[in-house]
Amino acid sequence: MENGPTIRRVVTGHDADGRSVIVFNDEHDYKRRVQVWTTEGSPADNSGEVTDAALRETRLEAPPQGSLFWLVELPPVQELAPGAAAETAERLAKEGAVAHSDRRPGMHTTRTIDYMVVLDGEVTLLLDEGEVTLHKYDTVVQRGTAHHWENRGTEPARLAFVLLDAQSFAAKG
Repeated sequence: MENGPTIRRVVTGHDADGRSVIVFNDEHDYKRRVQVWTTEGSPADNSGEVTDAALRETRLEAPPQGSLFWLVELPPVQELAPGAAAETAERLAKEGAVAHSDRRPGMHTTRTIDYMVVLDGEVTLLLDEGEVTLHKYDTVVQRGTAHHWENRGTEPARLAFVLLDAQSFAAKG
């Protein structure tokens, strides 16, 4: 996939005297997924020396009581290679998601509550029952449900996600 625009990431922190400073000010190519930041617990620790939390292993599950902040680019489905859905399902499982390929290719569940904003393009959110097409600046609060994202448009869709650790849903039955 061709890289999209360059994104700039600015992370703040504190110096030894407790004054606010810029800790990271860097650029990344906007590609399939950019992990901007993670936290390892809640409340997040804003003190002490800052290591680059974006370097944490990429997982779909937020750390216990933690968070993930991602920028994601989804290419149009017509640009995906044959077998991409199977590859996506395999990657999702490796990253901690529960795959539901018996429902739809790429359908998965995570133990998170996700806040998503469409930054550019359009994307369709597919659920077990129903789907909705979202456009620039539309938002989703994804509450641990089985889902899949699909770009049925002609241009890449660019999305921002914040994933927070949450309790798993236990179906009645």
